Amino acid sequence: MKLKTPYRFAESTYRVRPINILAIKDELGNVGLGEVEAFQFPNYIDEIQSECVRSLNKRIMPLLGSKDYDTPFEFSRFINSTNGPFMGRAAAEMAIWDLFAKRNNISVQKLMSLAVGDSGKLKTSVPVGVAIGIKSNSQQIIDEIHSQLNKGYTRIKLKINHSYTLKMLEEVRTEFPHVLMMLDANSQFGLKDSSFFKNIDGLNFAMIEQPLGKKDLRDHAKLQERINTPICLDENIFTSEDIWKVINSGAGKIINMKLARVGGIANALAMSSLSESHGLKVWCGGMLETGIGRAFNLALASQKFYSFPGDISASDRYYENDLINETFTLNNGKIDVPTSPGLGVTLNESSQNAFNGDEWIKI
Repeated sequence: MKLKTPYRFAESTYRVRPINILAIKDELGNVGLGEVEAFQFPNYIDEIQSECVRSLNKRIMPLLGSKDYDTPFEFSRFINSTNGPFMGRAAAEMAIWDLFAKRNNISVQKLMSLAVGDSGKLKTSVPVGVAIGIKSNSQQIIDEIHSQLNKGYTRIKLKINHSYTLKMLEEVRTEFPHVLMMLDANSQFGLKDSSFFKNIDGLNFAMIEQPLGKKDLRDHAKLQERINTPICLDENIFTSEDIWKVINSGAGKIINMKLARVGGIANALAMSSLSESHGLKVWCGGMLETGIGRAFNLALASQKFYSFPGDISASDRYYENDLINETFTLNNGKIDVPTSPGLGVTLNESSQNAFNGDEWIKI
């Protein structure tokens, strides 16, 4: 997937985004789609795209065909037992949820709401925000924020690293004093940088996402004691056990939930419920997904646990060419949630042709 413009994270820059799509077909001809969302290199978490694909081919898919599943939760319990990479497991589970919803003629959104016991009216759209990569100076940041606000985004996330100074952030906040804004450090700082975070306490950022190490909850707890701005945790949250550690340590007040990072939909729903019931806010993060992953995120972000705008962009945000026929457009800061049976999206001609060139493997 070729990005329209290079996207710079805290420690790396992406110009292309390798992504594998998994399709599972049942005996009725229904096809469920899943997306392997790991990056090419281990600069977000340790998992990489090739490792996830190898696990799917060699372990997860061969085991899948040997069992019967009456519900997607039964499959989720199985997939957790394989101990494969979280993002590989998630891709298979996405496809199963899509397939199960299609077999029952309901949307994935509806299936998720039923799974969490929510019988209320489904949301037709969800508020979304946009993440802005690392820039060289405050004017570049300001120009990009203006551009995204003009497109209709109402929440801005700024990726930051050590090149960002208090002065830069003050200049940004002076230009946009009332815009809902947050920071994402992608584990680039240490506890020694506490003074930097204390100094930005008064700039009214909604949260600071993952300021410290990927496996360091203790220092996150120390930092949260020293600052008023809520800490949001991302890279160190994989299981419900990690949520309990945050609850017990006070390492943060908010959880960024990415269904790929936690191994799939069932885990994401369970962990969101646990978080909310113990006073942690939760919102839906993004992974530079294709339209397939974006549709799953919209369904997840529409659930009762989520109110803060997620990292779910419109279709024209990242890629020159997406994989699906449908387009997601921004309307008053929101994107509509697909409501057709299953995931609600279909592969476009070029993507379908890529699948047609391969033989289905019976499992």
